Amino acid sequence: MNKVLAGSLETGRISHAYLFVVRDTGFASGDHSATAEASGALAFAARLNCESPEGDAACGKCLSCKLIQEGNHPDVRVISPDGLSIKINQIRGISHDMSFKPRYEKGFRVTILENAEKMTQEAQNSFLKILEEPPKNVVFILVAGNPQGLLPTVRSRCQLIRVNLTESEKCRDFSAIINKLRKIRLCSSHEVLDEAEAIEKLLNQEGQGKARDELEKALVAAAGWFRDVLVYKVTGDTNLVSYDLKESRSDIIGELSDDGKLYEARDLIEIIECIEKYRKWVRQNANIRLIVEALLFDLRRRACSEK
Repeated sequence: MNKVLAGSLETGRISHAYLFVVRDTGFASGDHSATAEASGALAFAARLNCESPEGDAACGKCLSCKLIQEGNHPDVRVISPDGLSIKINQIRGISHDMSFKPRYEKGFRVTILENAEKMTQEAQNSFLKILEEPPKNVVFILVAGNPQGLLPTVRSRCQLIRVNLTESEKCRDFSAIINKLRKIRLCSSHEVLDEAEAIEKLLNQEGQGKARDELEKALVAAAGWFRDVLVYKVTGDTNLVSYDLKESRSDIIGELSDDGKLYEARDLIEIIECIEKYRKWVRQNANIRLIVEALLFDLRRRACSEK
């Protein structure tokens, strides 16, 4: 665990707000690593609410830990971009949740904002009001790959945590899976099932028991790709895309442009929202194979309806 966080746990001086700044490279790097799990934010939330902590780590066995692992803890909430951004209604939901006391007497209500820099200006202003008068036993964790996208007044109210990922934690190249999602519009129903099987095999390459985590990461990366397609289609500005162009293939701009020609902007937004929907299913412990198949058929249906 980060030394600053470990020190906070040791002294009992928990800040009301943290900004986890994640630096990583890979497919859709700006989106992939700025998640609750990859950044370590979820592990910190688990430790704050663990019933039998082991030093600066959660036990992973108590009811609180298991609920967090299943994505069902009443005091731990993860907020992700709704489509392209985190909207003000999502922030208003935080304000409502914070009015309740933590379920566990010694615990904390923890809200994690993934890709926090994607908050709209309106949402950031609303969130700033919450930070100015934070409720007791409430912790906010903002996870960002590009902290400059946050208002200076928001950044200044958060304790900065720099997340240095180990090689094993860094972003996998999910381009093979993303390419299958991009081309699913060309597949027959039978071929969709074959592609689902192929994706499942790719997810299992990291080892048994890791497919669920890998699928969530892949879906984050996929949503990031289609966001980049949308942004490039609308603006034509490569400086606004999340993909690290310096580290990527030289033909990436052509691929962004080609994909943009296949869809209207509203269709790309629906695709992003679709991917995010299935990502939430992953967190709810739904069957991996069924999630992949449902996602592929959903994307294919949307593509066919656009022709």
